[in-house]
Amino acid sequence: MTDEQNPRTGQTPTGTVRTITASIGQVLVSARGLQKSFGDRQILKNVDFDMKAGDITVIIGKSGSGKSTLLRALAGLTDPDDGRIIFDGEVVFEDEERTEVWEELDSHVGMIFQSYTLWPHMDVLANLTLAPLKKLGLSKEEALERAKRSLAEVGMSDHLRSKPSQLSGGERQRVAIARALMMEPKLLLCDEITSALDPPVAAEVLGVLQRLKETDGIAIALVTHDMAFAARAADRLVFFHEGEIAVNTTPDDAFNRNDNPDLKKFVDAVRF
Repeated sequence: MTDEQNPRTGQTPTGTVRTITASIGQVLVSARGLQKSFGDRQILKNVDFDMKAGDITVIIGKSGSGKSTLLRALAGLTDPDDGRIIFDGEVVFEDEERTEVWEELDSHVGMIFQSYTLWPHMDVLANLTLAPLKKLGLSKEEALERAKRSLAEVGMSDHLRSKPSQLSGGERQRVAIARALMMEPKLLLCDEITSALDPPVAAEVLGVLQRLKETDGIAIALVTHDMAFAARAADRLVFFHEGEIAVNTTPDDAFNRNDNPDLKKFVDAVRF
């Protein structure tokens, strides 16, 4: 959402309303021919990728294979060198730059990191409301009500005034999810968000994500090295190898019937 938009109507000065039209089961985001290099090293090599509303897509592969770079490109945190990104039928990246439409749709995209990135000096309420107050222009009352709803969705209603230091790792990750929900995203990108969590806590976080995709129709992309988590979470499983998508299938096929030697080697190395 741009600074010129009315925060209540979502309208720009031209009267354009940018709402998400993709329903559950329809393609929400597409990447075509994405390429990205850092120096002499090519990280993304002509990547094609689709995500459907209401699906959890789990992305696996070796460190440096391109997984996180793809997420950052979809989130607008880094621009590809070439290719196209389409979000809800609108081209948001093309010809090496973001289109004007991206500014009207980027608030529908949320990203959560392994390190939580919570402000340690702020309580949970302040962490949740900072961006909506500044970016969406919500009133304090509207932001408070939205914060209460977001915390309720992740089972953290009793921690509105807690500081991050008072929370466990799993609780901090739930707050990070709630903060992303404050922007009411339709695409949620999660980069290794369970890697520092014990298996029971990771399972709780997975439960939160599954509820979100089922109740809100959010498309979720999740990078992980935890194969047990991947098997439980994924509707689609994508395996990156040396900057390319080598496998894109169901988790059952990937783990039990796929004959890709690089995937087999990777899974055997990090298996359950």
